[in-house]
Amino acid sequence: MMILSENQTKVLLAGIKSSRVSEVNGMSHVEGYDIRAMLIRVFGYGGWSEIAQLPTELLYEQETTTRAGKAAYKVAYRASRRLVIDDCTYDGSAVGESIMPDFKRGDAHDMAIKTAETQALKRCAINLGDQFGLSLYRNGSTAPLVRKLADGSEIAEVVEQ
Repeated sequence: MMILSENQTKVLLAGIKSSRVSEVNGMSHVEGYDIRAMLIRVFGYGGWSEIAQLPTELLYEQETTTRAGKAAYKVAYRASRRLVIDDCTYDGSAVGESIMPDFKRGDAHDMAIKTAETQALKRCAINLGDQFGLSLYRNGSTAPLVRKLADGSEIAEVVEQ
């Protein structure tokens, strides 16, 4: 069982600061680097780890064209990750896709792998609540969904990060 300090609980119960939220294609999300930074802020350096559950898997590689009509490659990978904090584990999977000109074929693979692995970590971290984007599933809201814990801990104000 993970035991959190009072300060950790306050941070986790606070609503996510709107400046941490981005919008892409009409969907609200938190950037992968921000998720990692928040994990470090809350749990400290070395206080969490990320493990590949399965090898990241190539789903497809296909020839395509860029918007300008030049030869390109479209690739996708699937990743399954596990977030470990103390003796608690959180699992997540995701698919990452990338399209690059044919002379950047390796970069297309690199970007798709990184996207899949980062998105899978984000899926793991969402189980830790609003600071990791849980409230965004409610039409992009930054208002906390987790307002009170069974032990009586209550919502804090939005924490500057």
